[in-house]
Amino acid sequence: MDEKADFLRESIDFLHRYMAKSIQKYAEEHGLTVPQLKVIKQVLLHDSTSIKQLTHNLRMTQSTVSDIVERLSARGILLKKPNPKDKRSVIITISDEKLNVIKKASPKPVNHAISEALQLLTPSQQETVEEGMRLLLTAVKGKMEKDGIDHLESFEELFIMADK
Repeated sequence: MDEKADFLRESIDFLHRYMAKSIQKYAEEHGLTVPQLKVIKQVLLHDSTSIKQLTHNLRMTQSTVSDIVERLSARGILLKKPNPKDKRSVIITISDEKLNVIKKASPKPVNHAISEALQLLTPSQQETVEEGMRLLLTAVKGKMEKDGIDHLESFEELFIMADK
């Protein structure tokens, strides 16, 4: 059983690295860094946001987020407007011009990369992979429930800290 667990853990780690590399490649193809791409994604998800919210959501320092927002604003990708409710902060949005460009580009580089990899398999093999993932996820969710792990966000923070 340990060999199976090792194989699965190593496979998941490999897939994670592949997805990270896919995101990095996508960012570089668009003249961005991965952190810049993450900021853009957060702004897209929320339509508008603040430095404080980005700092919290991305778990980056405020100075790092501010620098990224400044660079993206200078390139015309992000717009900063004064917050009418709080004169000390700004509301960050994506310019309409850049929003149209982003929507035309592949908005989900990881999905695209996984889809391309799956296309190397037969339809039957694709179904086997999908069913295997469903079974593993069901088992992991059951184990989490049994262990009382229900807040993935706090789990993620611990996992990231353990990696450092």
